[in-house]
Amino acid sequence: MDKTNRFYEASALLPPFTNALRTIPARIAEKACEIRLRTGRPVVVEAPDERYICRDTVASADELRACIKYFCDYSLYSAEREIADGRITLKGGHRAGFTGTAVIKDGAVTTIKDISSVNLRIAAEHKGIAEKLMSLTVFENDMKGLLLLGAPMSAKTTMLRDYARLLSAFARTSVIDENGEIAAVYKGIPQNDMGLNCDVLDMFTKTEGIMRAVRLMSPEYIICDEVGAEYGLLADCAGKGVKLILSAHCGSMDEAADNRAVCALIDAGAVNYCALLGSGAEIGKVKGLWRVNRSEDIGSCGSGSDLYGCRSRVLVGA
Repeated sequence: MDKTNRFYEASALLPPFTNALRTIPARIAEKACEIRLRTGRPVVVEAPDERYICRDTVASADELRACIKYFCDYSLYSAEREIADGRITLKGGHRAGFTGTAVIKDGAVTTIKDISSVNLRIAAEHKGIAEKLMSLTVFENDMKGLLLLGAPMSAKTTMLRDYARLLSAFARTSVIDENGEIAAVYKGIPQNDMGLNCDVLDMFTKTEGIMRAVRLMSPEYIICDEVGAEYGLLADCAGKGVKLILSAHCGSMDEAADNRAVCALIDAGAVNYCALLGSGAEIGKVKGLWRVNRSEDIGSCGSGSDLYGCRSRVLVGA
């Protein structure tokens, strides 16, 4: 499905606004990545380099409630956990995130009421985007693990998804999909193509998912998005026969040098390749790929040998 049709598929998940969204300019529809609803304000369509405001629309609280009910197949009880988390995966792989007023019980959010904002992230598969990156990492004898670094909206998840698809053509791969954004599992079925030998642990925390994957699925590779506090458990995978393909929020190599999780993973020997992705007009572009053996070396990557730019493309198949 092309990007324009994915936009129209996503807009159909917002019944109060579907007709208005079908009238936006084609150039916006073909590159849209998010549809944002906020009570009392116009609907906004976000693209990597442009923001389109649907000026004839004003979202009401009732309309946002109607959208949430539609997301849940009109059974709010069955989506209790997703509502508490403020996110839900939809048919087609689209993802809705929402905010409002938290209801707290025993120090934990049990649900969200008076929902005031909805962000519908439009699913996008870009098959082949990770082909060169994978060919320059997985097939290297010294490769222990890879970190994809990038600012928000730099296509880290899109790159991870395609990497998993390619990798699982020949290796046992477990994807720990804590946020449901990589495989986009809907009613037990990944909405994205995850390849032949890929096992998805959907909505598990990274900590629980990693332990289960290693114990039950005997993966050769573990893939997960947005590494944070669980970096210690990931670092423990070093030298245990499991290679890691991970992502982390860092807009530059200087930011990576100050990121505790990134440094710990490198110093533990869990990863030794770092790739930096661009954002904005360079979204999804690999700006550089470096071997990094010590965290002290991260800051010099920008001036060091870029393996991505100086190596030729090697097709690995799909």
